[in-house]
Amino acid sequence: MNVVDLIKSKYKSMTTKQKHLANYMLNDPHIMCFITLKDLSAATKVTEVTILNACSAWGFENFNELKYEFRKYNVISNKNEVQMQNAHASDPVPSYELTHKEQLLIDICHEELSIVNNYISNIDISKLFNAAEMILKHKVIVICGRGVSFQLAEFISMRLTTLGISSITVNTELNDSIYGTLSFIKDDVLLIPISFPDYYYMTNKFVEYAKLKGSTILAITDNESAEVALNSNLVLTCQSTTRLFLNTLSTPMMLGNLLTSAVSIVKSMKNEDDISNMEEFSRIFKTQEEIF
Repeated sequence: MNVVDLIKSKYKSMTTKQKHLANYMLNDPHIMCFITLKDLSAATKVTEVTILNACSAWGFENFNELKYEFRKYNVISNKNEVQMQNAHASDPVPSYELTHKEQLLIDICHEELSIVNNYISNIDISKLFNAAEMILKHKVIVICGRGVSFQLAEFISMRLTTLGISSITVNTELNDSIYGTLSFIKDDVLLIPISFPDYYYMTNKFVEYAKLKGSTILAITDNESAEVALNSNLVLTCQSTTRLFLNTLSTPMMLGNLLTSAVSIVKSMKNEDDISNMEEFSRIFKTQEEIF
């Protein structure tokens, strides 16, 4: 019996506080893979002692054992979710579109160009510079995503590296990648979750965990109503879907390029200010030397 079914089977015999805990866990089983005893206590307003007593009442030796069982449950759910999401794989091109394959490819080219032009026409430059300031403000930057979104995460990370800014990339499709990064997620971290359709649930859960830990969140997605955007401090959006594929990288890569370019511009301006301050100090120092 998995941990969710086990808790459900014991629900009727639970105390009021145990039921409150159970409701929290059953409502969001995935976050139980990440959450600490202290954070669970804060989120549910139930004391740590009560949580430990509940673990014991449900047949677990300690809180870590309960989390372990939720991780087992998550692995099974993850596999099922991936199988369901395989339904989003690209379908064969309809036969009526294949009559003039050259024209089809030209049409796709124009559609990609139209998406890019639409992005440029509606771009909010101030948001890009706000995002750049957020990046430069934080010493610890974690960029996460899955599939095409992870490819963009790696691109942005590589660009930041060329600017002397280090970052950690997390593939949210890999449990080891997620769990190996949890210790970094604190209130001094900037998390950049990238989530394009199909929106991956584990990316959303990773963002929820980061929000719970007080991290600053800069989301990159295709729609401000996307779940990943709802938990973010700032959201950058661009269209990604085309007629043949769920996602194109054309516009997202442009967004990544502009974002890192904005970082380079702001960083350069700050360096100029530093140089100006040093020169001003040197002039004052030189003047003092002349006096003496």
